[in-house]
Amino acid sequence: MILAVALLLGVAVVAGCAPAALHRMLQRRADPQLVLMTWGALVATTFTTVTAALTIVVLPTHGSAPLLVQLLHHCWTALQHGSAPPVHLVAGLLLPTTVGVLSARVSTRFLRHTRHQRREHRRHLELLRVAARQEAGAFPIMWLPHPEPMAYSVAGTPSFVVATDGVRHRLGADAAAVLEHERAHLRGRHHLLVGLAEALSRSAPWIPLMRRSPDLVRTAVELAADRSAAHQHGPGSVRSALLRMTGGRTGPLPSHALGMANSAVALRLHHLNGLRTAPGRTRWALTSGMVGLTAATLPTLAGIALLPVLAMATCFAFGF
Repeated sequence: MILAVALLLGVAVVAGCAPAALHRMLQRRADPQLVLMTWGALVATTFTTVTAALTIVVLPTHGSAPLLVQLLHHCWTALQHGSAPPVHLVAGLLLPTTVGVLSARVSTRFLRHTRHQRREHRRHLELLRVAARQEAGAFPIMWLPHPEPMAYSVAGTPSFVVATDGVRHRLGADAAAVLEHERAHLRGRHHLLVGLAEALSRSAPWIPLMRRSPDLVRTAVELAADRSAAHQHGPGSVRSALLRMTGGRTGPLPSHALGMANSAVALRLHHLNGLRTAPGRTRWALTSGMVGLTAATLPTLAGIALLPVLAMATCFAFGF
């Protein structure tokens, strides 16, 4: 039981400190792909570590009955004798229920988000087929007859990019960087990551890592798309296009779209000013592997580090 509590405390510490650490990584021009990988690993290991703690709770301890069954028995006995169950027994029973409800909420909200996105995608595509000119490609471009430069991407079947004539007419050579930015969103499945982050935030807002996920992921995917465009067309072209499109944005984008001039402009310019050449595949694989492994084991390591402290506190509390 002490090990299970230690793991849960480790998860709580990491989930509380992770958002600030991830934002600091972005402020220091860390590769946004690594930040997204770290975020995903931390979210996954949060649930994995909690599941491991629950497994410890339900496994047999003394005798053949699992600890969870023993907790139920002790609580029922206490209620039969007219006394309230001890706090640690109630906590042991509420934990599995809370995690089960949380998992169900995340799954439900993510599926709801996916259905909503499909409906909006279908409606949007029907309108664009009437009002826009389609340019064929791996990701079709729907050109709208509007003088102001604006572009965004829409994921779905099919995925496509929407851009106004103002992108070509006003941005000139920089238009290619804008279109590549939007294609990078679609290739990287950034819309899916944003949807997952929003589902996590709405399902578990009391967990800092989950609550701050939408803002973090939206910023990181914009930075990642900027890098993809900059590696092909140069940071100067992306910087110029971003500044000009920020001043000429015509209005809010559809809720299911990601647009180039939609968020974190100052931070993105900061990244572009210090952007270097893309790392080699070997270096990228080693770096991403180390970052992923560290993030995946961090909650467990934190729990193990807290185990001696928790064991001593338990001994003092029970007078051992």
